[in-house]
Amino acid sequence: MIKSICDMHIHTTCSDGELSPTELVEFMNNLGVKYFSVTDHDNVDFYLNKDALNLAKKYNMKYIVGCEFVSRVGVHPIEILGYDLDIDKTKKYLDKHGVPESKLREIRKKYAVKIFKKLGSSITFSGAFDDPVDEIYYTILANPKLKEIILKDNPNVLDSPSNFLRKGLNNPQSVFFISPRKFYPNYKKLIKIIHRKFNGKAILAHPYHYQEYMDEILEKVKKAKIDGIECYHYTVDTMEKNQYLLEYAQKNKLLISGGSDFHKKTDIQFAKKRNMIEIPSKIFIDFPKNNNFING
Repeated sequence: MIKSICDMHIHTTCSDGELSPTELVEFMNNLGVKYFSVTDHDNVDFYLNKDALNLAKKYNMKYIVGCEFVSRVGVHPIEILGYDLDIDKTKKYLDKHGVPESKLREIRKKYAVKIFKKLGSSITFSGAFDDPVDEIYYTILANPKLKEIILKDNPNVLDSPSNFLRKGLNNPQSVFFISPRKFYPNYKKLIKIIHRKFNGKAILAHPYHYQEYMDEILEKVKKAKIDGIECYHYTVDTMEKNQYLLEYAQKNKLLISGGSDFHKKTDIQFAKKRNMIEIPSKIFIDFPKNNNFING
């Protein structure tokens, strides 16, 4: 989170966040957040937590039902933020078809073992890390041979676990790439589901995560009738990047959204280090709302 009263991209323990729903509401209130959307990965259980919702109401905080859905454009993993969703219909779909954080972690473990074996090595998931991405990352760091292999074509891939996720596991050019074809819904299908089944809006999350494929992905999701793009995010750490996305959204008549992608308390210091741009409250206030909108 950053110095903003608006945050449309937040995670709790319902997926991979550090804070429980009630802890998160308390934390946000202490930071001065007034408008928000919790967007757990393939999960809307936050909005079924009466204690958290009552606490938000007590603090006069306004929120929109949200979720961050995993998806793909070809072999490129992407994430689409759904807003103003019908909770019951969304939960019913996710319970049957979703790829929640627990399932995603098991997929990564399974395929990491195969990749390590192919490279003449091995990995044991000891449980020392909550997230298998961290265990894969530190196992590679401790293996000079694997480090040399992965750094050969991508010198920055091991700068951090999050960098390794984006430039290693999610990068089709990496030897550690795990293809999402078997597990993630196609972006066209997901956008239609968000519109027709959940009566919601679909927003492309953090475009700069997709690096050199960003423009290609922007064009494809636009043609698939996505509603908007996330123009404010920790990857948008310069005015130039922010302006590029804002101009693209305005030119193509797309909604503008923004959020910190908050997972844990230390993200506060990370946000300051990255010089994140403040998220305008106008994003929330002007967001087109259907009957799914809550506490407005």
